Amino acid sequence: MQTRKEYIIQFVSLPLGENKFEFKVTDKFFENLDYSEIKQGNITVNLNLLKQSQMMILQFEISGTTKMICDLCATEFDFPFEGQYKLIVKVGGADDDNEDDDIITIAANEHQLDLSQYIYEYITLSLPIKRTHPLDKKGKPTCDKEMLKKVKKYLTKEEKQEETDPRWDGLKNIKLN
Repeated sequence: MQTRKEYIIQFVSLPLGENKFEFKVTDKFFENLDYSEIKQGNITVNLNLLKQSQMMILQFEISGTTKMICDLCATEFDFPFEGQYKLIVKVGGADDDNEDDDIITIAANEHQLDLSQYIYEYITLSLPIKRTHPLDKKGKPTCDKEMLKKVKKYLTKEEKQEETDPRWDGLKNIKLN
């Protein structure tokens, strides 16, 4: 990932205590990421950095929209999302093979922190595995109906039939209140 100066924090000059930052993530951010499935987005990252003498606690609040391809109808749509993440940065000391992804250690002589990789990872983590159009007010999908008809037309008979495990068939007869 290419370092971009707008996502670098010069933490040495920050006062102890709470410091707030806001970052805008647009299409330009994703341009240099060849491996990213995200190509377009309008995202706001609010960062609350609590600086202590030997440690920093970074609280990320991410919200915005990104262009996605619907898994059902294969059309593009704006997907709204949000997420909150925490990163602890220890300054100095040994990197004692910490297995926690939320804690990193940097050298005592470091004076800046590049957040671009963390911002990208947190945006990606905020996206669901199954990406579909949002539901309307009645709870119905807002997928492209013409495209769904085309997809259904080309499904094989095996794909159309749902295979169920016969051990679970008895559960279908249970009536819930």
